[in-house]
Amino acid sequence: MSEEIGKEFEQEDVELVRGLQSQYATNTAQIGQVEVELHILNKRLKDLTEYRENLFNTYDDLQKQEQELVQKLNEKYGDGVLDLDSGRFIPSNT
Repeated sequence: MSEEIGKEFEQEDVELVRGLQSQYATNTAQIGQVEVELHILNKRLKDLTEYRENLFNTYDDLQKQEQELVQKLNEKYGDGVLDLDSGRFIPSNT
């Protein structure tokens, strides 16, 4: 005696379930792709942030060098302006 267990699904219902499973699989893959892209973007953002910080550190160093040079030139020549075109020092009218 062989009795069938359960009731057979109609083909249309089986296809609906398969379609839903397929949509879940596609959606899960897309979520994974978005996560990978976010990881890459976050790494790039970190790299750019570090690069920006290095540039600002260089900027700060340049300002310090400028201040030291101005002080040294003021001690050597007094107050005034350097004409870069002629290479001549023009004293201030003080």
